[in-house]
Amino acid sequence: MNGFEEKDGVLNVDGVSLTTIAKEVGTPVYVYSASVISSQFEKLKSALARALPANRQPLICFACKANSNISILSHLQNAGSGLEIVSEGELVRGLKAGFEANKIVSTGVGKQKSEIAACLKAGILQFNVESLPELERINQVAGEVNIKARVAFRLNPNVSGGGHHKISTGRKRDKFGISLDVMEHAYATAAKMEHVTPVGLSMHIGSQVFDVQKFKEAFSHIPDVVKKLRSNGHSVTRLDIGGGFPIIYKDENLLDLDSYAQWVNDIIAPLDTDIILEPGRYLVGNAGVILTEVLYVKETSDRKFLIVDAAMNDLIRPAMYDAYHGIEAVQNRNAPKQVYDVVGPVCETGDTFTTDRELPAMRAGDYAVIKSAGAYGASMASNYNTRPVAAEVLAQNGAYKIIRRRQTYDDILATELV
Repeated sequence: MNGFEEKDGVLNVDGVSLTTIAKEVGTPVYVYSASVISSQFEKLKSALARALPANRQPLICFACKANSNISILSHLQNAGSGLEIVSEGELVRGLKAGFEANKIVSTGVGKQKSEIAACLKAGILQFNVESLPELERINQVAGEVNIKARVAFRLNPNVSGGGHHKISTGRKRDKFGISLDVMEHAYATAAKMEHVTPVGLSMHIGSQVFDVQKFKEAFSHIPDVVKKLRSNGHSVTRLDIGGGFPIIYKDENLLDLDSYAQWVNDIIAPLDTDIILEPGRYLVGNAGVILTEVLYVKETSDRKFLIVDAAMNDLIRPAMYDAYHGIEAVQNRNAPKQVYDVVGPVCETGDTFTTDRELPAMRAGDYAVIKSAGAYGASMASNYNTRPVAAEVLAQNGAYKIIRRRQTYDDILATELV
């Protein structure tokens, strides 16, 4: 059995009953399907393999920020993935999970000296540089540790991508990347520096990009920039073309991966460079749920509230982005429908997962899943209201393992001093 399927009236994950996990591990708990992660990776890899020549197959680097549990990272590493990181902590996680340093790419607009040094000492593949001040800092730190840094410049194409304005990263107004008119100067500056080697360009226009034409629009800027840089005597050997592939939260039409791969073949492959991709949410988002217990059903004169033990500290996306997440009952799935507001116990009106959602009638003690929580669920969790971070579970081939134990109050308080 693969993914999330109903069996004997109960929702299962990779052959394991979610009621079993709830009773044995407790709730709330993040539950992931290993088979879905593997399937997503293979879908992307296969689309690229069909469209691109064998010598132009991209290095797929999972965007660690989407889900940084080391068991999830290890699962992807075993599948052949590289890693894209945005902090020193993610570097530590990646190395712990078994990634080779030369398959790790460092991105982000605010790289600190300590993390630049750590990446250099580890021997990562490259830094994706977002600004000239950052370039100067990398050169300085590289000189201090006596290790030459390989850098690729992130191009801002002024193309809007992403399902929400807070996750669009390719517009001129965004904090990311270097504009087209500055790129030649940036590359020439790096070429003169003693401790950096410019190797290419990178680009990432946002997350949840459904329109494949947005990628074509963004990619179309790259050939002219590469041609200009090469005409000025510069070497361009790598192109990191980012990620942004969407998942289904409600009823979205997924990206046409074959069309995407064809654009990569038509626009990027002829430039005769190594190619890097950075998918994150696409690989893990639909592979995870939050399994939660109904605490109470509260009825007022005009609302029915399904109060569950998961909260906004476990999944911030609805509060932060007004994001839609599917919700399903785990058992009694064919019960008559009721309309609920599904809310958590945190002392905020914003701790609301949905309003006016039709679900099977539920009562205290029943279990539900909040879907599409494999990305930006656990990785964005907090201790708000001094709530322990939930456990994480990975299911595979009819069994499950706890891949992060539930945090205790002693864990939370251990770093605080009176």
